[in-house]
Amino acid sequence: MVALLKTLILLIIATALAITALLVPAQIRSVDPTVVELAGANSSSVDDKIWEEINAAYIGPAQRFAAATGGQDPAQQAQIQLLLDKNPNFASSGGPDRDFEDLLKRSVTQRKSRAVIPQLLPRSERASLTESLSTSRNRNVTALLSIRDIAGLSRLHPASHAAGAPYDAGVLTIALLIEAGHFQPSLAQQIGNLATLAAGYNPEATIACEDLVIGTLSLGRQLDYISLVSLAELTETLGDWSQMAALFRAQPDRIAENYTALRFSESPDTLYRYLAEQTKTGNQDLDFALRHGPGAVSHLIHTEQPLYQASSIPGTVLSLLAPFRPQSFVEITLHNNTLGQALKFALLFLAGLAFAFAMGSAWRSSLGNTSTVSRSNPMVMARDILISFVVVLTIWTFFEPNILKSQESVSDTGPRIEFAVADTLQSIKSPVKAMQEINQVTLLVLALFFIIQLVIYSFCLIKIKEVSKQSLSSDMKLKLLDNEENLFDFGLYVGLGGTVLSLILVAVGIVEASLMAAYASTLFGILFTAILKVMHLRPYRRQLILSAGDA
Repeated sequence: MVALLKTLILLIIATALAITALLVPAQIRSVDPTVVELAGANSSSVDDKIWEEINAAYIGPAQRFAAATGGQDPAQQAQIQLLLDKNPNFASSGGPDRDFEDLLKRSVTQRKSRAVIPQLLPRSERASLTESLSTSRNRNVTALLSIRDIAGLSRLHPASHAAGAPYDAGVLTIALLIEAGHFQPSLAQQIGNLATLAAGYNPEATIACEDLVIGTLSLGRQLDYISLVSLAELTETLGDWSQMAALFRAQPDRIAENYTALRFSESPDTLYRYLAEQTKTGNQDLDFALRHGPGAVSHLIHTEQPLYQASSIPGTVLSLLAPFRPQSFVEITLHNNTLGQALKFALLFLAGLAFAFAMGSAWRSSLGNTSTVSRSNPMVMARDILISFVVVLTIWTFFEPNILKSQESVSDTGPRIEFAVADTLQSIKSPVKAMQEINQVTLLVLALFFIIQLVIYSFCLIKIKEVSKQSLSSDMKLKLLDNEENLFDFGLYVGLGGTVLSLILVAVGIVEASLMAAYASTLFGILFTAILKVMHLRPYRRQLILSAGDA
């Protein structure tokens, strides 16, 4: 009765520790939504950001923030409408800007566009802006105006061409942004130097200028002037400008979301890489972060991991436990995810130890008065520790199965965002890797199989030790060893079973590991069984046979 009570107490302790571990929102291959929510709560709220834009009369950015985050505050909408009633040109400019408003006042076009580039496509609008910029004392602006009719363009036509309006509008937009000081001085100088080289018929500089104009066209076709200005002020390199343009071209139906994410994160390169790597859930995860504010967006994209999404059974368990999660666990994970993972691992490891102690107690009680091996025996301690590792791996992979999915490596040439047409080879790719590379998943599976074999090996050594401690004749001990023959072969059975199970899981795509991990299960089973029988069981049997012969 005492042994049963002891076993139950240990199992209760193990369960309590495991539940406590599950309350720590630290994941290996994902980030928990509660952590993202807390990151957003620790920064400015979405409403605060919208009011900041409205108070500055920046209508365009405010409307995009509201559209991206689902904001429907009547007070905000009323204030935006009031600003539009007082300043009708704000519908085209996006807010107050003296240079662009002067351009709109000189405009002879009756219909005003809500985007920059369409507003500048008419010849009269470009002529008016050119006349205004021609008096600029900014050397970089003068250099840009000198490449309006440059030769050597491969994708666009110069301004003098019948189809040269887009190129000319792009060049003039860049010049206007530089003239108003919206680009950083170092970047403006870099653009001016490129334009000077291009005007001197430098082919590489011409291509770079054309790329810059194409990026400006991609952004200016979708954004009002104030929104375009806000992105220019975030830009630190020409690569940032190109990446923002690539996002807008790739996802024309997510202009508001991508614009808001760029403004919230203030890191075009990080956002671009995140969306390029998280092709399956990136947009969905980003939408979740957008609703919780700038801090949530920044934390999500800097982790470079998708949001954690639990499957049916783990999701149900975690939803039941969520109301009991201490806020301190979330804060620890937010500020140091590695520390959160260590805390979760430690709790699961202690749960595994309590489970191992419970199983040991049950095992001893089932043997009755039979002499057993002391708990302080090194093999018993090793067995308990190895069982703890198995518990950690089992529970963690059950609640975060993504760690069994291999991560696609990003090309060294930079991130790519693929849309429209899926890669045919990718769509028909077999789950079995053509190249049997050793990745993190393979190493994890190998470690799991190795630990399981060590546990079985420890059990067998303990059983041999128990038989040796019995006060029985040598013949009786030999018969007991014969009776345990299936136990001594158990490692081989588990190894074969692990190989078959692994091949099935790889074939159906549940686990993305190399075939080497599957075959290693059988190899470990053979090696450990051979070591057990040759180095431990055979010498002990020989000793018993000799003792029986002497008797």
